[in-house]
Amino acid sequence: MTGEIPLSSLRLRWEPAPSILETEAVVLRVFPFSRTSNMVAWLTREGRRLVTSVKGAQRPDSPFLGQYDLFYRCALLYYARSRDGVHVARECEALARRDALRSNWRAERCASWFAALADLVADADAPAPGLYRLLDETLDALASCDGPPPPALFARYEARLLREAGLAPNFGSGPERGGGALRFDLAEGRSIGPDERSARAVRLPPGLPALFESLLPGGAPAAATASATSASLLRFLGLFIRFHLPDAPVAGRALAVESLGVL
Repeated sequence: MTGEIPLSSLRLRWEPAPSILETEAVVLRVFPFSRTSNMVAWLTREGRRLVTSVKGAQRPDSPFLGQYDLFYRCALLYYARSRDGVHVARECEALARRDALRSNWRAERCASWFAALADLVADADAPAPGLYRLLDETLDALASCDGPPPPALFARYEARLLREAGLAPNFGSGPERGGGALRFDLAEGRSIGPDERSARAVRLPPGLPALFESLLPGGAPAAATASATSASLLRFLGLFIRFHLPDAPVAGRALAVESLGVL
């Protein structure tokens, strides 16, 4: 007996070396992974949600110091791994820091809510480049605000994000959208006729559907009643998101809307 182990009894596990990929991405979340490392959730320019570990990020000599933070747009090089859905960051360079979001608390609240929504609806396997462009351009707009962000910018982001996620409300085009106040079923996400019963129905101002659709790409200019219905649109969007994105941090939205000073 030599103590040798028969080769046939060994179970060899071979894994290919991880690919090195490059992308541009916006930081959605940063949270600690260990005493010196972080985990970062990104929205890539392809519109995918990506999670990477950033090893040694908190060390004084780390090449990652100052290169990523919330709302940064970065050039990211990472090792793509299939196990557990977490990849490993190799290099990172800040392309847009948006430092103004750290001095304007009103804009920062809105940016936090927008990033949380993108983090919620983005998928690791389903590209949505329109979602990335929407978040990136909206964060740029927020960073240029001297005071409270415009309510129209807030509503525009939510309206377009819902459309990108395939969740846009259906206001109809038939008699149910006629002259008077519109009846809308929040649970079903559609307008309903005068004879339909629903425990989740609300009444919307006549100009609200047109105002919502004016915020979408290619939408017609808003009607003259837009200023009168803008607060109603924000309230409606808040209710709609509660029903159709139930995991959304609505307390964060309440703080963001409060910072606008319109409700």
